[in-house]
Amino acid sequence: MMAEQQTGVQGEWGKTLQLPKTDFAMRANLPQREPAWVQRWLEEGVYEKLRAKRVAAGAGKYIVHLGPPYANGNFHMGHVLTYVLKDFVVRHKFMAGLDSPYAPGWDCHGLPIEWKIELELKKEGKSKYDVSKAELRQRCRDYAAKWIGVQKGEWQRLGALGDWDKPYMTMAPQNEAGTVAELGKMVQRGLVFKALRSTQWSWAEETAMAEAEVEYKEVVSTQVYVACKVVRNQEPGSQEEYLVVWTTTPWTLPANRAVAVKGDERYVGIEYDGKWYWVAEALAEGFVRDVLAGGDVSMGEGVLGREMVGWAYEHPLYGADYVGKVVEGFHVTTDSGTGLVHIAPAHGAEDFVIGKQVGLDLRCPVNGAGKYEDWVAPLQNGTAVAGKFIFSFQKEIVADLKERGLLLAAKDFPHSYPVSWRSKEKLIFRTTEQWFVAMDKPLAALGGKTLREASLQRIYGRDGVRGVEWVPGYGANRIGSMIEGRPDWCISRQRAWGVPITIVVDKASGEPVADAAVWDHVVALIAKEGIDAWDGRILAGRQAELFPAGWLAKHGKTVSDFEYVQDILDVWFDSGTSHAHVLRAESAAGQRVHRTDGKRPADLYQEGSDQHRGWFHSSLLTSVANYGDAPYESVVTSGFVVDGEGRKFSKSLGNGVEPHELLQKYGMDIIRLWVGSSDYSEDIRYSPAAFESMADAYRRFRNTFRWLLGNLNGFLDDAATLENLPELERYMLHRLGKVLAEVRGHYEAFQFHKGQRALYEFCGTELSNFYFDVRKDILYCDKVDSPERVACLSVLVQIFKGLVTHLAPLMPFTTDEAWRERYGVCVHLGEYFVPDDRMTGRPDDGVTGLAEEGRWEALFKIRSAANFVIEKKRVAGEGGANIDYKIEVLVGKDVSKFITSDDTEMVRLVCGVSGTQLKLNGDEGIIGVTAYKYEGHKCPRCWRYYEKLEAKNGLCLRCEEAVA
Repeated sequence: MMAEQQTGVQGEWGKTLQLPKTDFAMRANLPQREPAWVQRWLEEGVYEKLRAKRVAAGAGKYIVHLGPPYANGNFHMGHVLTYVLKDFVVRHKFMAGLDSPYAPGWDCHGLPIEWKIELELKKEGKSKYDVSKAELRQRCRDYAAKWIGVQKGEWQRLGALGDWDKPYMTMAPQNEAGTVAELGKMVQRGLVFKALRSTQWSWAEETAMAEAEVEYKEVVSTQVYVACKVVRNQEPGSQEEYLVVWTTTPWTLPANRAVAVKGDERYVGIEYDGKWYWVAEALAEGFVRDVLAGGDVSMGEGVLGREMVGWAYEHPLYGADYVGKVVEGFHVTTDSGTGLVHIAPAHGAEDFVIGKQVGLDLRCPVNGAGKYEDWVAPLQNGTAVAGKFIFSFQKEIVADLKERGLLLAAKDFPHSYPVSWRSKEKLIFRTTEQWFVAMDKPLAALGGKTLREASLQRIYGRDGVRGVEWVPGYGANRIGSMIEGRPDWCISRQRAWGVPITIVVDKASGEPVADAAVWDHVVALIAKEGIDAWDGRILAGRQAELFPAGWLAKHGKTVSDFEYVQDILDVWFDSGTSHAHVLRAESAAGQRVHRTDGKRPADLYQEGSDQHRGWFHSSLLTSVANYGDAPYESVVTSGFVVDGEGRKFSKSLGNGVEPHELLQKYGMDIIRLWVGSSDYSEDIRYSPAAFESMADAYRRFRNTFRWLLGNLNGFLDDAATLENLPELERYMLHRLGKVLAEVRGHYEAFQFHKGQRALYEFCGTELSNFYFDVRKDILYCDKVDSPERVACLSVLVQIFKGLVTHLAPLMPFTTDEAWRERYGVCVHLGEYFVPDDRMTGRPDDGVTGLAEEGRWEALFKIRSAANFVIEKKRVAGEGGANIDYKIEVLVGKDVSKFITSDDTEMVRLVCGVSGTQLKLNGDEGIIGVTAYKYEGHKCPRCWRYYEKLEAKNGLCLRCEEAVA
């Protein structure tokens, strides 16, 4: 029970006060109690009941589509941030009366899980080649299922609403079939093609990599300046000439096929030690200083780069056995190096383009494991190259160049370099055949626009097309610049754990089979059997089953007329097509999967800002390609959780924090308040001080609920009346309505930190420090059914309903506890409580309303002045509370139009003193307050002073009536 402290109450009269009483505990004990609350919601079926209630009411829908977490490891603070923010939106929309079905889901395929299984196999003394694909996939499937179970519990512990019984999983056969169906649509539209390209490759994981799978870290490479001897008919005894190339990847030199120059750049020969070295004129001074160590040189006449095109040179490793040519390169710059670029078409993206243009050998001399192919020739000194690992063999390449006098310099070169986000190993570029989605092919279905052009239309809202709402607004330019500059989308991976690229290639034409009947047949197989339905049949020689019955005969074909792709899809294609196989009412196989009732596109996608190149990106491309629209109406992005100094959480720095640590100390509602207080458009800084501040904020909200419940104890809602309210109650209802409307507006704009701040300040400044303080007197001291007390309680009911329902999205545990304490039902099954403006007693003619605002502004100025004067007296040692004083108030002319001689009691009430004297029409702008100790008689029950106590029992008349 609420402690019935009677501080300041004399004798036995305190027992007659109407003090607050409630079972709503002061201490929340959130870490101990919240898990039981989660279980309670699940057992009561709160989400299911809420959805049924909204559907029965014909409520409009609002769909927050989930970017699925990867089923690999425990939730971290980034998960907490993004999934709590999504839950804010879902709960807000439900409280606003909408139906907001939310399907949790998991991303299950992909390299990270397969990599884990490979490590497990290694511990067993095996490799992935020692088990069948089916066994490898089953191990991956079991691993993902284990973590889905763990993460599901962690997710529910966040207090999130969702359809936990029907989550979507990218490894579920229905979702795998949905992914294949979307691939089929792209093939049928002519967007998917196979090509030889130079792509980023992970030698550690032996697969091509997507941009979203690439990270960058600082590394130290070896930069070399290599002399390539020019081949030309010269007079005997002429000085030798060399083209000087610069590279930070000496391991690529076996793949050298040309040297590129910039056509309009001037190149000069530098004579040094009896030889001529060609470099760009703009870089000559630095070359002499840094490479030739400032030696004696002479400069010859220069030529333009285009005049050098066609010059021949000996290969730096193979000499005259391979003669290369100088070519013009569109990518050559004079920012660094020598202005002559070593061209290895098998390893560089730009090099590949140039090689294709001028007809160079495009074969890749490095295999998928990062070793030189068997056909790579040995070095001139006989050192074998074939089978060597590229990064370890690099030292031998450098040593060979030095031995033959072709290494002009070798130095460390620190720079940022791409690595695999999983293995953290350096990536390479390899020329391989891969499957791509075309970005620049005009499509009739897109009005003749390319996928790139149509996607940019949807991002920015161009050419009469409605654009996406990006929150914050810079998201449009962020994803837009990525779409503008990206190459064709490489969708193939050389792995096992993923949705297969179910493409059948006609050997005669070299084109994928686009017949919808074939695709529908394969989709149905996968919906029934999962991804093993594809290459399981291929490996077993049952390819005929991949075609509809009679299809081969009808088209005069046999299974040997086709090739069957055995690569898998980029994992971003799985989640990137979820708008089609999760948001739709029916799955690709005609089975109902999720209860989103067919609303597509989604109203909202919300994730971290890294998803501009990840899930937002792949979802946009697949949606525009197959449906001609964006998959989302709005996209909200958040920053990342960092430490107090703005640094990324790191185990090595010891600056991170795990969610379970915060849950054990604070509980989830305080963590949610921390999320709700943060401007997530930027990185969010974690610090212990921030959480202590949130614990204080939580106590303010909880104590406000407790005070309201304690005073409303025994007061029934149907006893409330909002007619003929005192002016103060009318004002508080007006303020309540205005603040709650402001909060809902902030929630609608996804500005939860502003909504939380408005509620916090209302509880502290307007309720605790003013209204509750002022009205404690009548609540505690008036008789139970006095008109003023009933009016106040009637307003407290409104305040309680308004605060609890508007804080429910942010603090689901505590608000439900408070609501059940008073009403015995779950608050989350209801809606926002909105005070009726007609009940506030506010005039609606505009002019009078402004006058009332001015009146309350004047009253608060008087209150502030009175508090200041009385506090000075307390500091000076005169002591006493406001109730011990009477005040004399001089009101200036600009204020007296709001304050009249009839307001003596109102001013006394607002200032919390025992007596007031008003003097009007002082100087303009002046509010003067003088405070005096009240020398009259103090009522021993309410402690207010009077000139005399007229009741026979020594009380004031009000208290006498209350205790009668």
